[in-house]
Amino acid sequence: MTSRSPAKNDSAFKWLVTVMAAGHFTLVVSTGRVRWEHVAADLLLVVLAWAGAGPRRFLRGAFPLWLTGMILDSQALWLGVRGTIHTGDLWNLEKLLFPAPGGTHWPEWWSRHPNTPLDLLCGWAYAAYLYEVFLVALLFFFKKDVRFEQLCWAFFVVNAIGVVTYVIYPAAPPWYVLKYGPGLADLSAPPSPAGTARFDAFFGIHYFANFYAKNPNVFGAMPSLHAAYPLMMVLVLWHKGPAWRVGTILFALLVAFSAVYLTHHYVLDVLAGSIAAVVAFVVVRAVFARRAMEAPGVAPMTLPSGGNTRA
Repeated sequence: MTSRSPAKNDSAFKWLVTVMAAGHFTLVVSTGRVRWEHVAADLLLVVLAWAGAGPRRFLRGAFPLWLTGMILDSQALWLGVRGTIHTGDLWNLEKLLFPAPGGTHWPEWWSRHPNTPLDLLCGWAYAAYLYEVFLVALLFFFKKDVRFEQLCWAFFVVNAIGVVTYVIYPAAPPWYVLKYGPGLADLSAPPSPAGTARFDAFFGIHYFANFYAKNPNVFGAMPSLHAAYPLMMVLVLWHKGPAWRVGTILFALLVAFSAVYLTHHYVLDVLAGSIAAVVAFVVVRAVFARRAMEAPGVAPMTLPSGGNTRA
């Protein structure tokens, strides 16, 4: 059995990326959803594919990030096939499992007791959670760490789990129930920055208002991807030692608390997001480990303590 030459594989990858970028751009134009971000992302994809071996090496690992953006941005296309939207059941179950003072649950309690220091701290965490993923990915890339590609694929898988769950079990976030009640879902309800609006107001900006205005799916609260991403960073950086573990764990806990404090998620959503992160990490790591074992001419190698692969 002969394998394709690296040159042929490289050429096939370039054309695959080009076709997918062109296809995605055609899709957003034909559905009337095109924005400058679509133009920039699709154009960047093609440029990286054809710019040379170095940019292409980055693209091979980072390609799942583009796929992730595509599926999240395209959620509106399949909202018509989702199941019954859940509003009051999670609200009531949260009260039963995680009661707060006054016979309510924590998202509602915090909505009645906000304070400026927590608004700023939690708003910062909610703004930084996504950048943490990208910074860690870049760290792995420049260090030529095999975890770069694994992280990008794990990021795609956890988002795919989230999107599939949003279709099967669409759920209203706490801010929606606080505003519209637990009855029949109002499909015309616009997205809301919820508690992060206080962060915007403090600084006189529209960061979160603009961010959530682009959200195509109001009823995508379960699982919480805000909680999932930082926990995944804990897992992928665990090998770097105690200081990294403590730092990433503290940040993950802060984002999880912020999700509840800012009334974007229930504790149940946070727990579901944590499970999704662990599942995605374990599955992707297992696939890469199996692929490494099956690679021709590559003998199994035990990593030294700490995961340092440098000689």
